[in-house]
Amino acid sequence: MMQPDPPATAAAWPHRTFHEREGIAIAATVMQASQLLCRRLRTNRASLIFVDSGSKTLGSGREPSEPTTIRAGEAVALAGLHDFDITNKPGAEQPYQARSLIIAPELLSADIKGATNVTTLTRVPQPPAGLREAFERAMAAIEAGDALPARIAASRVREVLLWLAEAGYAFAQPHPPGLVDRVRDLLAAAPARPWRSEEIATRLGVSEATLRRKLAASGTAFSELLADIRMSTALFLLQSTDRPVTVIAGDVGYDSPSRFAARFRARFDFSPSDIRGQRRSIERIGTENDRLRAAVPAAE
Repeated sequence: MMQPDPPATAAAWPHRTFHEREGIAIAATVMQASQLLCRRLRTNRASLIFVDSGSKTLGSGREPSEPTTIRAGEAVALAGLHDFDITNKPGAEQPYQARSLIIAPELLSADIKGATNVTTLTRVPQPPAGLREAFERAMAAIEAGDALPARIAASRVREVLLWLAEAGYAFAQPHPPGLVDRVRDLLAAAPARPWRSEEIATRLGVSEATLRRKLAASGTAFSELLADIRMSTALFLLQSTDRPVTVIAGDVGYDSPSRFAARFRARFDFSPSDIRGQRRSIERIGTENDRLRAAVPAAE
């Protein structure tokens, strides 16, 4: 389990948190120091997000559409398997903060009568007290880990879904993922692994030529998809944990912090340190670490 470290320049802020119970949900407290636009972020699973401070603006990552802004005190339900352009904006005196419940597909029910399916995103401007209370209980259940039986934690997440339906909205039961989404799931489960396309093809029971053809049809290549998932994972870890940036670089497969920072900037057009408002740039830290590593002879 990831243990949070104190933020570098904002010790008074609440801690970022990240907890996962496999087959049930992920509970995360996300914080961001600067207003930043993140383009083409993929939602792998359905999620419910409560914005506590600042605001979140979402637009379609592929088709032009009117952006939707969720302000402090509001919530948003996001369907899985969609791309979004997301801007998180801090408040006047506080960083952007939101709590996310990312729900395992196994817990999603069939269509609920009287509720509108969340097909892309749905803003909940006035969350009912019951929904908010159920959300708090579910977050606490995931954070409790093995101290709470899995079936109890799962029931508390289902209670959130029932309260969301009472508010008029429901997550539809997800369709079976296509080949590209199955590739994404494998890569996201172990982003630091030195994946090769032939290994992925074997795991999915298809030829490597078929895999490459399917990826090309979706507008990407294997190496591009792997890099994107690594950077998206790093972004989430920067927002939801207080782990050092150099450690997060290793978590997503980069031994060199400076190369990680360069790749991250190329993907998002801002640096990892911009997420947390750190005074010292990770690019400089990474470069210094690389120089020190090069100056020390390798062990025989």
